[in-house]
Amino acid sequence: WKKIGSKVDIMEAKQHDYILSITSHIPHLIAYNIVNTSMSIQKEKNTTIVKYSAGGLRDFTRIAASNPIMWRDIFIQNKKNTSKMINKFIKNLEDLKVAIENEDGKKLEEIFTKTKKIRKEIIKAGQDISEPDFGR
Repeated sequence: WKKIGSKVDIMEAKQHDYILSITSHIPHLIAYNIVNTSMSIQKEKNTTIVKYSAGGLRDFTRIAASNPIMWRDIFIQNKKNTSKMINKFIKNLEDLKVAIENEDGKKLEEIFTKTKKIRKEIIKAGQDISEPDFGR
């Protein structure tokens, strides 16, 4: 794996499945769901979502274009950890919804500022390619 440029780290299978459930599985699940939701809105409103798609939706469609059979199997195989992460995600999403409904700009800014830091950590750790310059 190193010969083809991969970073290799050894860990227990349980730790792998737990960590990958949030770093890989949930992003794919979210991407599939956002694209699916946009398709249902397109059908409901008889409009072309693609025409108005900005970078955010474009980036989600890249992830959602992953192999459906492989991801079906991953979700089923790691259902315990993925379900736990979905519950955590729903809780955080509900907190965001409440902040939006309450027009709690301070809370939203706190969440957005806190979460922005992870992007810098990902870049600092070398977990992003040098081009393009997204989010730097």
